[in-house]
Amino acid sequence: MPMAGGDEGSALLHPRLTDPGVDVARIARVLGDVPRVSYEAAHVYPLSAPAFVPAAGVERGAPPVEPLKLYVHVPFCNYACSFCFYAKVVRADRSRQERYVAAVRRELECVAPGTPLAQLYVGGGTPTALPADLLDAVLAAIAARMPAAAAVSRTVEASPESLGPGHVAVLLARGVERVSMGVESLDPTVLGTVGRHHTPAQAAVAVALLLGAGLVVNVDLMYGFPGQTEESLVADLAAVTSWGVPSVSLYNLRLNEHTPLARAVDDLARLDLARLIAWRTVIHDELEARGYAQTRWHTFVARRGVDSSFGRAPCVDSSGPGRQLGIGPSAVSHLGGRVYRNEPRLDEYLRRIEEGASPVDGLFALDDDDRRTLLVARTLGDGQPLLRTQWAAAFGRALDDDLGGVLRELADAGLVADDGAAIFLTASGRLVYDLVTLAFYPRRIRQWLRDRQGAA
Repeated sequence: MPMAGGDEGSALLHPRLTDPGVDVARIARVLGDVPRVSYEAAHVYPLSAPAFVPAAGVERGAPPVEPLKLYVHVPFCNYACSFCFYAKVVRADRSRQERYVAAVRRELECVAPGTPLAQLYVGGGTPTALPADLLDAVLAAIAARMPAAAAVSRTVEASPESLGPGHVAVLLARGVERVSMGVESLDPTVLGTVGRHHTPAQAAVAVALLLGAGLVVNVDLMYGFPGQTEESLVADLAAVTSWGVPSVSLYNLRLNEHTPLARAVDDLARLDLARLIAWRTVIHDELEARGYAQTRWHTFVARRGVDSSFGRAPCVDSSGPGRQLGIGPSAVSHLGGRVYRNEPRLDEYLRRIEEGASPVDGLFALDDDDRRTLLVARTLGDGQPLLRTQWAAAFGRALDDDLGGVLRELADAGLVADDGAAIFLTASGRLVYDLVTLAFYPRRIRQWLRDRQGAA
């Protein structure tokens, strides 16, 4: 039926999006359909099911003086995409941005000077919506407090219309090796449908600027937009790979009850299971043919030898006590057995930091079920086998004692295989890795998600 920016039904006219070549009905009997409401991807647990308990002002405690992963949330954007559910402020003036930078410096004081930086990811929002000098101030504050550990990786997100030569100079000076460029689509019709304000030409110029400076570039694309066709996505893949980017990450559209797009898209235009599988089949075939190997379920890396270990740090560690700190509004920290979420509203976050109060707004205490889910999410859910020895070492129990029932159901549906030492996803299972991961979630969390399926 007609949608803003195009006709969703047109995607169904293309053979690969009509017949995905797998037994969709069999998969649906075990996994169900694509959730109506979703948050982060299923392997990003628990942000994929953010059942945080309100905890305004709770102290999260000092991070350990050990190698620490750091996420910094920059909440500024030049415009708001209709599908985006991340904490953001559109077109903030410089004084507000300066207050934010000062708050980041102050929040960083919870880290003991000299604590090694194990990994840095600066996301948003759009970090490059900050003027270059203010982005430099954020990176300088981190470098002054946290010396780089061995083999540290540093990634900063960017958008085509906000990146300039000044930003590139800052990234090079501060040792940032990788930039993740949010392009999402190069089809002007699709861009207009979802409120993106960059042009295909701007994206090409921005990527060329980064590659010319010697930076590793990942381009993010999305699929499942209203009006998007197979030809449109294939054209995007052809263009991006022709630019010579080392890696491409592709994410299906996730509809969240807090976004304008969720309120505009009706049931006929939502991704169902067959179309989700079909889109992923097209992506896999096209990128493999263009010389890119699938290293994670959503990421393809050029076979010419680029380090495939670059990637966003998981928001929660999968083993041992958490050693990840989140700085900025809505940022998430995993310290010990608890996950803390900062206040998402910028002005309230600034007020708390400036008054010396805790920025924490929500708490998720990880129990044994959550820890088991984390291990599944960071193995099967992120492109790795689940080893029986790994499970026994982590929990002191046999894998089959804990997960035998769900594993049998998934194996009967042809979604997982078992070689005796490990569980891994089959070719069909890889196409629905996120839905398979959801099958391992704790019962209380699955109920929490079900309760929200009527919200959008």
